[in-house]
Amino acid sequence: MLLFVVKRTLRFIPILFSISILGFLLTAYMPGDPVKKILIARYGADYKNSALDSKQLQSSIYKELGLDKPLFYFSINSYNACDTLYKIQDFEQRKAMERLSDMYGCWENIETYFSTINFYIANHSNEKNTLVNLSQEYENKRILLLLSRVSSQNTSQGATLERLYANIVESKSLMGNYIPTINLNGFENQFNLWLFGNGHQRKGIIRGDFGSSLRTGEPIENFIWKKLGYSLELIFIAVSLAFLFAIPTGMRLTRTKSKHSQNMLNILIYLMYSIPGYLAATLLIFFFANTQSLYWFPESGLYPIGYHPSEHSYWSNLRIGMPYMILPILTYAISAFAFISKLTKNITAEELNFDYYKTALAKGLSAKEATRKHVLKNILIPLVTLFTQILPAAVGGTLIVELIFQYPGIGQVTYDAALNANYPVIVAVFTISGIMTVVAYLLADIVYALINPKLRH
Repeated sequence: MLLFVVKRTLRFIPILFSISILGFLLTAYMPGDPVKKILIARYGADYKNSALDSKQLQSSIYKELGLDKPLFYFSINSYNACDTLYKIQDFEQRKAMERLSDMYGCWENIETYFSTINFYIANHSNEKNTLVNLSQEYENKRILLLLSRVSSQNTSQGATLERLYANIVESKSLMGNYIPTINLNGFENQFNLWLFGNGHQRKGIIRGDFGSSLRTGEPIENFIWKKLGYSLELIFIAVSLAFLFAIPTGMRLTRTKSKHSQNMLNILIYLMYSIPGYLAATLLIFFFANTQSLYWFPESGLYPIGYHPSEHSYWSNLRIGMPYMILPILTYAISAFAFISKLTKNITAEELNFDYYKTALAKGLSAKEATRKHVLKNILIPLVTLFTQILPAAVGGTLIVELIFQYPGIGQVTYDAALNANYPVIVAVFTISGIMTVVAYLLADIVYALINPKLRH
């Protein structure tokens, strides 16, 4: 059995590595300047008008994020492109240099042009604002307009920059754009830092470090695991209850001889399955969390106002929070119960046609005993797959339920992140979802092997 588990685990390692690469690429190419977003998240939108607006602070965050390193273990660039462009810390200037390189080639001339602009900016030129705008521009018309403004303010500087820009345009050569070059970057790269960390500020995603939220500046690991735990707790209880009642119900449907009873149960199951989650949640709140009818359960939240779960044990928190969880659990369990019941009925009906079941009946077993002793074991295998999917379903499957009941789970976090373009949180949720899906399939394989040892071979 141990060898079987090891083989299955090794088979999933390439999938996990692919998920990590995709998550990293989403992080690396998210829109906007990540340094400015982190500054705004940590210090507020008015940081620009304070002492915080300094090159030293921006440089510190740039290095903290690992942006001063190459992207991956190797890079494939065109011959015209600069393979150390990541060292340019100004996001807009880096973008302008990259675009001009694509448009004209001749990297040496482009580098000289921007170096001269930065030299003038560093020497506190009177036209600093115009020069800053010029260093972030790549459109020809806008560049010519800004160059004319610089010339009107400082003839010498304007003439020098006009000559350098003219050299770029005149020496245009795009042939190098179609010649690929490969550069080996070693282990000092952004992906390696993102995956394994550096042992100091960054721990890497293998130890749960997904960076910082662009909305609050708080490390994502500080809240995402707790939120995921709330959702897993909710779904595990709901699906366990659904399985507990749905499997006997589905099996009973196949043994019921009365057409009337079958029709009544089928109608009830189809009705439960067809009710959307948001409608089921609304009806449950209306009937059982309404001061005008029955106020048996709280309508939202997880704990009473003023309650601090960090000050109490897990079991105390579960006891206090259970009344708040009843309606969300019922909402999720209703649809799951209907689906599992129908699936169990269909699978069981197929099994009843096989000879082993008929043989069991011929030996004197009742239909109930034959179903429980022989059929149940065979129908468990497809149901195991369904049950193990509760892990990845916890990441996004409870979104509607969590929004309606204001339940502080991972679905709520995902919704807030999407609404506020909080890309690191979105990537963290995506990566966790992918990893949990792989883990779910691994658990399913292990349970298959426990149920039926023949599957190990």
